[in-house]
Amino acid sequence: MAFLAEFPPLTLGLMALICILAVYFIGPGYNSHSAGQSPAILTSTGIFGTFLGVALGLLEFDTTDISASVPQLIDGLKTAFWTSIVGLLGALGVKMRHLFAVMGQRKKQETYHTASVTDLANLLTDIHQSLTPAEGDGLSLALAQQHREQLTALDAIVQQLRSYQTEMAEANARALVVAIEKVMRDFNAEINAQYGDNFRELNAAVGKMLQWQENYKRELEALLSSQDANGKLLDKAAEAYRDMVQHAEVFKQVSTSLGQLLAGTEAQSRQLSTQLEVLADVSERAAQGLPQLGARIDGLTTQLTSAVSQNQQAVDVALQQSLSQLTETSERVHQQLASLAEDSDARVAQHLTAIQQGLEQELVQALKTFGYQMTSLSEKFVNDYAPLTERLRDLIQLAEQVNPRDAKPQQRARALTE
Repeated sequence: MAFLAEFPPLTLGLMALICILAVYFIGPGYNSHSAGQSPAILTSTGIFGTFLGVALGLLEFDTTDISASVPQLIDGLKTAFWTSIVGLLGALGVKMRHLFAVMGQRKKQETYHTASVTDLANLLTDIHQSLTPAEGDGLSLALAQQHREQLTALDAIVQQLRSYQTEMAEANARALVVAIEKVMRDFNAEINAQYGDNFRELNAAVGKMLQWQENYKRELEALLSSQDANGKLLDKAAEAYRDMVQHAEVFKQVSTSLGQLLAGTEAQSRQLSTQLEVLADVSERAAQGLPQLGARIDGLTTQLTSAVSQNQQAVDVALQQSLSQLTETSERVHQQLASLAEDSDARVAQHLTAIQQGLEQELVQALKTFGYQMTSLSEKFVNDYAPLTERLRDLIQLAEQVNPRDAKPQQRARALTE
């Protein structure tokens, strides 16, 4: 009970159903027809439980949470394996029951045949012994005449039996050949129908795969066109970058010219300072005579000095701002170009990976489906054909026992079974 408690209810239900069918086919429902069909039914039921258990185990299997999905998968595998085991055991039980029944029938037939021949031989020996002693000429003649008549009647009966056996053997052989040909035609028609359905499904799957390949080709062409467009954009960005570098060279030349201008301005300011100093000396000398002129010259000198300083500071600030803006613009363009190239490569790689994975999954699924169908069909073919071969072999052996001399129809039947 503890062993059965470990199984899920579905497994117990399928096992109970197979056991009930096996008991019925072995017991009250046993006959020659059920003995040929019941193993295939039990095996097919076990195979159905196998695929049902695997399908239920994989139905809610979550690849992101494998630890939580494993118990349900184990229950499905239990259903798959145990239903197959019980179905095979039931089929073996039915076949063993049929084997024992056939062996018992053959034993009874051999025993009955041997007893009949022995009894007949003993009876003829007793009659011969009883007729051997002479009991008179009249009785001997009467017995001899009666013996001859009996022999004549027995010869006629034997001839009739031989002709009847010959006709029956020929009729049985013809009927057997016709039945075998009909069974083989029906069997070939069923096999052709099943294989035709499978190949039609395979052709449909191949057509879908070709359609998917066409879609994949169009997507690749679109991807290549987008990649070409990205390449053109990168070329335009490179040209813009070259233009920016050229402008930077121009900015550099302008800054160099401004530096030279500042150097000249500095030289002029130094000369102006020198002249102002000379002028200050002159003004100091003439201070006593021209006090108002000295004050004006001092104010003019101060204003000129402050104006020169402000001009130099403004030029320095403008140059620094231009250089900083140029540097920031160059770095920003470099970053944009790098990010654009990385994004384009990543998108192309992801798209190609997704397409390749989808193609592999479709191919694997199609091959698995075809393999499962071929395996199931092969097992059903073996299970259906094996009992038919055994029955045909038994019929051929019975026909050989009835009339071993007429072997042509039997050879035809044996060739058909092989």
